[in-house]
Amino acid sequence: MGSSSAPLTATLLNTGTAVLDLSTVQVTGANAGDFSLSNHCGALLAPSAQCLLAVSFSPGGTGTRTAAVVFSDNATGSPQSLSLDGVGAPPPEANLTPSSLSFGSQPVATTSAAQTITLSNSSSATVSIAGLSITGANSGDFAEVADTCGSSLSAGSSCTVGVTFTPSSPGQRTATFSITNSAGANPQSASLTGTGSVDVILSWSASPSAGVVGYNIFRGTTSGGENSTPLNSTPVSNTLYVDTTVTAGTTYYYVLTSVGANGLQSAPSNEAAAEVPAL
Repeated sequence: MGSSSAPLTATLLNTGTAVLDLSTVQVTGANAGDFSLSNHCGALLAPSAQCLLAVSFSPGGTGTRTAAVVFSDNATGSPQSLSLDGVGAPPPEANLTPSSLSFGSQPVATTSAAQTITLSNSSSATVSIAGLSITGANSGDFAEVADTCGSSLSAGSSCTVGVTFTPSSPGQRTATFSITNSAGANPQSASLTGTGSVDVILSWSASPSAGVVGYNIFRGTTSGGENSTPLNSTPVSNTLYVDTTVTAGTTYYYVLTSVGANGLQSAPSNEAAAEVPAL
């Protein structure tokens, strides 16, 4: 079910000495809608001439499905018929887990760690995979990575797709991840959500002093009022720090110290101020 067979052909031959006048050629019977006829015969068929009919099968239910191609014409024994039958099998089943991914708060223009979606084929038939897509209001903020699904998924197997979140603007961001395939309830989908947050990016020149193992960053909301406890739990080993715990519409003040291997700190650096835009 849910797929169409390759067409099978039958040849209609006029064995008489007169022109065969085909008034109608149609599919009738209990499951006529399951069979699709391509009639290449036209209305008239000359003596000793032949033509082809092609029939495809798209089962609308499970079990044996029957119909007939019926020919109404001017030949003896009209109408003639060609019996049709096929067996409808249940469509393969596939499940997408989880049904939603939440990326939480992510600084604008920075990419999150990937989260994984798994497509599992729980049936005894192969699932054909037509494509993967991300659609919705903020589809451009989400991206597929590390796709292992390919064009098909064998019975009893699974594949994975990674999704990342890179918010382009602050606030709630939403999209939908979908896999189009031959399984029932197609396509399978998962909702994607995340929140773009504001941040402050600090960078500085490395200390020229020997023995420096990192830096501590201190923050306050008034000039000269930086907290005595650093924002970082351990010394920052490079010269870049992203403060993601800021509030929109607030101005922050920062100083940093260099930290030696013995744990001693230098005097504070010059103060830097950053105004976080209001949303």
